[in-house]
Amino acid sequence: MLRSCFVLALAALGLAACQDHPTSPSASTAPDERRASKGPYVVHGVYLVPADRPLRRDYARQIGDALEHLQIWYHNELGSGVTFTLAKPEVQIVRTSHASSYYAGAGQTLDFWFNALGDGFAATGGGFNDPDDIWLYYIDAEPQCTQATGGVASVALLPANDLRGLTGETTISVCTGAPEPDQGRCRWVGGLGHELGHALGLAHPPDCEAGLPTCPQNALLWLGYLTYPDAILSAADKTALEAEPFFTTLKLPDRLSSCAGHGKPTGPPAARLGSLFSVAAPACGFDALRQTVGARLTGP
Repeated sequence: MLRSCFVLALAALGLAACQDHPTSPSASTAPDERRASKGPYVVHGVYLVPADRPLRRDYARQIGDALEHLQIWYHNELGSGVTFTLAKPEVQIVRTSHASSYYAGAGQTLDFWFNALGDGFAATGGGFNDPDDIWLYYIDAEPQCTQATGGVASVALLPANDLRGLTGETTISVCTGAPEPDQGRCRWVGGLGHELGHALGLAHPPDCEAGLPTCPQNALLWLGYLTYPDAILSAADKTALEAEPFFTTLKLPDRLSSCAGHGKPTGPPAARLGSLFSVAAPACGFDALRQTVGARLTGP
């Protein structure tokens, strides 16, 4: 969910800055509409480097490694031999013309979202509701406490803490400036997988949004990103992805390598999920942000 996936009230919208944001603002990301295009259907990783930040080759490598791990995880979880295809190269590095402080703008909820994606789209040709491409943008810049990041409508945006998490560096609370507990690298790979799901049009499990006891807590599109790769795709998510043109038959290794690499999460996956659940945002104001982003995307 994002970003930082701890409960922070977004008073104006009644959201949580787990910032797991926006689902698709329109139906244009539906598989039927993608089938009307010619493809090929490709998932792109993009590393945006603000003008005042050093280019970190290790950041780019870790994004690529995370994408490859998720490609196999989705393949194995679906169990039908299909998964998404990665761009070549898997990660495009873009030096932007703005300093990292530019992206937070005036501090409005969607300033970081639209400022970062504005630079990303201009440099790569990406955009919302792209029928042939999924665009996963990482930017080495920090949003303010109540600003949105996440996935929607063929696009995801992940901020500096996600880059730090993938490389085993200490993440920093965007609200307090304090170091955050080490959650292990796999949590950040899982976070990318969660946002990829949203970019593809998958939503949070309805039973979880409704607070029902039947909520699959370990679903990747809920809190399973915290215990990734010990997570699941819901039956509804599997059905949607099986019909998704982005998912085609690929020959991949069945064995999923370790995603840990860095960090030392304590306790078995179930224990970690339970300990994090009290601070992880369970609903993330998903529908409210979808409506807000949709209004910005389709409005004047």
